[in-house]
Amino acid sequence: MEELTRDIIHQQLERLARSERRRLVADLVSKLGSARLEMAEDVVQDAVIAAMASWPYKGMPDNPGAWLNRVARNKAYDRLRREGRENPLPEGDALPGMPQSANEHTSQADEAHGRFFGARITDPELKLIFLCCQPSIAVEDQLMLTLKVVSGFTAHDVAALFLKKDAAVGQRLARAKRKLRALDDGLTEGPSRFELKDRLPVVLKVIYLMFSLGYAPRRGQELILRDVAEEALRLALVVASARDTASPSAHALAALLSFQASRFDARVGTDGKLVLLRDQNRALWDRGLVRQGFQHLQLAQSGDHLSRYHLEAAIAAGHASAPTFPETDWQQILALYEKLEAMTGSPVVAINACVAEALAGAPEEAFLKLEALARHQQLADYAPYHIARGELLRMLRRPADAAKNFTRALECDASAPVIAHLGERLASSV
Repeated sequence: MEELTRDIIHQQLERLARSERRRLVADLVSKLGSARLEMAEDVVQDAVIAAMASWPYKGMPDNPGAWLNRVARNKAYDRLRREGRENPLPEGDALPGMPQSANEHTSQADEAHGRFFGARITDPELKLIFLCCQPSIAVEDQLMLTLKVVSGFTAHDVAALFLKKDAAVGQRLARAKRKLRALDDGLTEGPSRFELKDRLPVVLKVIYLMFSLGYAPRRGQELILRDVAEEALRLALVVASARDTASPSAHALAALLSFQASRFDARVGTDGKLVLLRDQNRALWDRGLVRQGFQHLQLAQSGDHLSRYHLEAAIAAGHASAPTFPETDWQQILALYEKLEAMTGSPVVAINACVAEALAGAPEEAFLKLEALARHQQLADYAPYHIARGELLRMLRRPADAAKNFTRALECDASAPVIAHLGERLASSV
């Protein structure tokens, strides 16, 4: 029983660390400047490690967020004193903008639309995102750095998302941090209105990728990291509703994430297992989020620029509007995927296009296209690619070949529920 309690505390701490970490890092950087980004990350991580060493044995404090805040702040004091600085931070335990309870966090999310004043960003997490999305840094490096800093994921998680090797991502993160440290552009003043618009495309991509990491984590025990995905949705809604950042693309992203988040309760069974789209109970889809998705999709049509978010939101809307899985308009969804593939050139999009083509009634043609994607080396260790091949081979009544692909997918990074699902698929294919 004691071991079970410790496991529960570890799980709670992991979720808390993700949510509190970004607020603590964001606020420390806003006080200390971008030159001390690594220091902020380090002291917050040290606070989390201290909690992991203490809480499973002594129990969680009444206000764990404040505890982490106090420890991180003290460690920052110590580091700054060693640098010879006096009175480096304002007095007081609570960092401004950090909710002291879950209810306060909900209240802050409800008030998200009021967090921008003119061109000045007051949301600490968004400040940090705009800081890391520094145009003098290569775009992909901006994305990797921001996801690492804001979401709290490891370099390994970021590497898996970009289908790259861990060592290469580690080098790029170090290089981006060096450039950011050299710039030290004074986050407390906030970017100008021009800088907001200049950085907005990368900020939207960061939010999109952050949601992706929460929606389908590549490892761990949970199928969905809801705290991560819901924070990404909150950020998307803030950006889409703020005067200086609202745009058709921002509305399209808000629509896409709303549609995707609406299915969270239906994606996981009561036993914790993965529930495929074809088997989901659509009565469990959050109709409020679906309506919100359609509202933002309507607002996204005001411009003349078609972004990938428009196409992906339209695909999600197609699923949301279908009463049942068999009634899905797969021809329309395939057409949207083909436009998206032409726009992005992404092999991941191509995989989804192949699946849509198979469901639209052409599994043989779809499988041949899927086979051709093997030329992309980055797909070799990408579980969804092998899963897609396995599913199409099942459709083509080639169970032995399907089993080989499900076995190959089991060798790739995946969350525990996905691994369990693959085990069931493998058992039914042999």
